[in-house]
Amino acid sequence: MKVWVYVEGPADRSGLEALWDGWRQKLKQAGWGIHVIPLDGKDKFFRKIGAHAVEKLIADSRDLVVGLPDYYPNQPYLGTRYQHATLKALLDVQQKLVRDTLESRRCDAGTFLGRFHASSLKHDLEMLLLAARGQLCAHLGTPDHLGHWRRPVEDQNHDRPPKRVVEELYLQKKGRAYRDTKDAPAVLASVSDPRQLLYLESGQLQCPVFKEMLDWLAEKTGVSAY
Repeated sequence: MKVWVYVEGPADRSGLEALWDGWRQKLKQAGWGIHVIPLDGKDKFFRKIGAHAVEKLIADSRDLVVGLPDYYPNQPYLGTRYQHATLKALLDVQQKLVRDTLESRRCDAGTFLGRFHASSLKHDLEMLLLAARGQLCAHLGTPDHLGHWRRPVEDQNHDRPPKRVVEELYLQKKGRAYRDTKDAPAVLASVSDPRQLLYLESGQLQCPVFKEMLDWLAEKTGVSAY
């Protein structure tokens, strides 16, 4: 039994694999594998997700598939079939792409769509780094307060998405550019329990969309990520 998580790029894969290392071991003990697959950017994600998801859903009736593109940017898709001015619209686009592919193969969409979960890294992977404030501070080598951003952190907006915030922090604190495929996994590997970035110490939920995806997988596999 396998979980297939489709993302945009290699930084998403390396970051999530680092964060999920402990969960991966628990899933393995329960007979599950989890694979994070990059689809070479947002454009190709939209073009490929239907075929890739359907291939996995058809190949094994137990396998699960998650669509996890970035929400940002969305402006380039205005007026196209991939238009998404809201998170719900992005999820609906993914559902439609998978449904259309199933129907083009003369499959009963209702039989398969219950094992596909459309989600998003809202607005991008780096929102997880901002949520893991303590681990990010340690990696930057600073005890300083890192600044202000929206809470929940997933609501950090298009004008200054999480990746831009993180890029600024690396220039300020380390004097170099942020390297997403190296720095993101380095920070996220030090998160011993995803609960540390899902919730503030006050109990406020930081990453509701990300948590919803984790909870869906926990329900389906019987193995919680936190």
